[in-house]
Amino acid sequence: MLNRVSKKDRQVVEYLHDNIRSDFLDKIMPKISATANLGIIWILIACIMALSPKYKKTGGILIKALLVSTFVCNAVLKPLVDRVRPFDADERVESRIKEPKDPSFPSGHTMASFVAAMVIFCANPILGIAAFALATLIALSRLYLLVHYPSDIIIGSWLGAVIGVFSVFKFGKKD
Repeated sequence: MLNRVSKKDRQVVEYLHDNIRSDFLDKIMPKISATANLGIIWILIACIMALSPKYKKTGGILIKALLVSTFVCNAVLKPLVDRVRPFDADERVESRIKEPKDPSFPSGHTMASFVAAMVIFCANPILGIAAFALATLIALSRLYLLVHYPSDIIIGSWLGAVIGVFSVFKFGKKD
C-alpha cells in the first residue's frame, strides 16, 4: 500500500553499503541484533523483573507492552505498509545477516526495544538509561546490517516509546 522508500532512505542505505564497514562491526552487530530476535532479551528482562518484589508490577507491564507492540508491528503495520527491505529494493545492496522475509517497516527489533526501554525508564530512570542505550545499539545494528531503512528505525523507536508510555498508564493502574 505505502510501499515507497524515500530518496534519503535509499541514499543512507547506499552510503552504508558502500562506505561503512569494519571487521569489528561485522562481528559485533549481528550479535547485538540477535539479542532482540523474537524480543528474547526484553522477555528475559521482563521475567526477571516479574520475579523481583520491587519490580514485579513493571515486569507484568513490560510483558503486556511487548504483546501490544508485537501486535501493532507484525499484525497491523508490516502487512499494511508492506515495505520492501533494502536488499530486495536494490540488487547491489546485500544484507550482512540472513535476510529477513517479513516487510521492512517498521523495525520490530527497534520497536520492541524502545517499548521495553520506556517501560523500564518509567520504573527506574537509571536502569532505563541503560535499556535505552541497548535499544539504540539494537536499532543501529539493524541499520548497519542493511535490513532496514533509517525511517524504519526512527518510526519504530518513536512508536515503541509511545506504546511504552501508553502501557505504563494503561496497565499500571491500580486495580
